[in-house]
Amino acid sequence: MSDQPAAVLPWPSPVDKAQDLLIIAVDTPHTLLRDAARQLVRGVLRDILGEVELISVPGQPIRVARVGSRIGISVSHESGLSLVAINFVGPVGIDLLRTPEDRHWQAEVSTLAADYLGPETARRIAELPPSAQTIQFAEAWMTHEASLKSLGLELTEWNTALAEKLLTCRTQKLALPAAYIGAVATLRADENPAV
Repeated sequence: MSDQPAAVLPWPSPVDKAQDLLIIAVDTPHTLLRDAARQLVRGVLRDILGEVELISVPGQPIRVARVGSRIGISVSHESGLSLVAINFVGPVGIDLLRTPEDRHWQAEVSTLAADYLGPETARRIAELPPSAQTIQFAEAWMTHEASLKSLGLELTEWNTALAEKLLTCRTQKLALPAAYIGAVATLRADENPAV
C-alpha cells in the first residue's frame, strides 16, 4: 500500500479527465438505505462520463456498456458519504468504512483476520495493543475489499491462490474526512507512474 493518500475530490467540483484515476466523494443522506445514494452516484457518473450507457447489476460493479471500453468504475457507500472511482485505463476497486467506534466485535477481529486477510496480516494485527487492533483491522479489511473489487472477485476465505492474485493490485489509502477511512485499488499492469 502506498503511504501517500490518494486525493479525493468533493462533488461537485471540476474534474480533470486527462487523469487516469478520478476519485469523487458524494455527500449522501445519513441512512443505511442506499437508494438515494445510488441515484446521486449515477447522476455524478452521467455528469463526468456523459451520456454513455451504464450497466448496473446488483452485486457487480457498474460497467460502461460500450464494447471494448477500458473504463473501470467502482462505488462504495456509507451513511452520509459515497465514493466513486473511475479508472480510464482499467479496473478499479474502492472501499469505504466509517471509522469503527463500537468495540463489541473486537473479539471477532482475530478470527476474521485469519480467515479472510491471511496469516501475516492476522499476526500483525494480533501483535498490536487491543486499542489499536480494531482500526488496523478495519484498514486492512477495506484495502482487501478494494483489491477484490478491482480484480472482480467475491469475498472468500484466504488461500495461496488468492494471495498471488492480490499481489497484482496496487492500493492507496484515501484522504477522507475524520469519520471515514477508505482505500482504492488498481491493477499494477495499468499503473501510471504519475498517479
